[in-house]
Amino acid sequence: MIPLKDQELIREKFARELMGPVKIDLFTERELGITVPGKRPCQYCKPTEEMLREISGLHASISLRVHHMEDEPPEAATFGIERVPGIVLRGLDGFRLTFYGIPAGTEFPSFLETISDVSRREVLLAAESLQQLSEIKSEVSVRVFVTPTCPYCPAVARVVCQMAMVNPNIRSEIIEVNEYPELAERYNVTAVPLTVIADKVSIPGMAPEAKLVEEIVKAAGAALEVPPGAPKRIERGKERPSGLIVP
Repeated sequence: MIPLKDQELIREKFARELMGPVKIDLFTERELGITVPGKRPCQYCKPTEEMLREISGLHASISLRVHHMEDEPPEAATFGIERVPGIVLRGLDGFRLTFYGIPAGTEFPSFLETISDVSRREVLLAAESLQQLSEIKSEVSVRVFVTPTCPYCPAVARVVCQMAMVNPNIRSEIIEVNEYPELAERYNVTAVPLTVIADKVSIPGMAPEAKLVEEIVKAAGAALEVPPGAPKRIERGKERPSGLIVP
């Protein structure tokens, strides 16, 4: 699915950047080969699995497990997965990053960067944001609705994923809204990116980091001690081992 030339470039990127394990869990459905009345087949499950198998084959630190929702409901419940295709990224810490839909188009490079972020345990957030997010003690959901053609969505999606890396109480979900029209209707998504915090606050467009942090902290309530071993912060413009400059 990923052109061989691009696979080689990604392989080289991962060889230079990845430092720790990244676990990928894909929740999908079986291909029945028949049409079931009242059930809409998953159009993007197969290409999503193909993409993730190719990505996981590019570095030994990336592992992939494929789950069929109909066979493993307890596993889906453990990860909080409610629909397919659902992707969960995990590192060494307790956080998990959830992606619904295929991370294609403009979302694909951001997805690869997030794999590097998870592996290296690095975030680009401001020091003040790190402090405020680290103090959250109650769980809060942050959903970012995106499309594969949106030029602004990847930046918002990546920063929200990094916020979830700072504190496992922040449950991030990146949702490719075209694949889930029922969610578009439920959350009144008329343009992307749209960030929905705790199902109460909707923030359209490229919201400033400080605004997102403010609303997440407000939704989460009281504070907590700074957890040990939090991801280290790197400054924008810093050069990674690959020679690339972190944007």
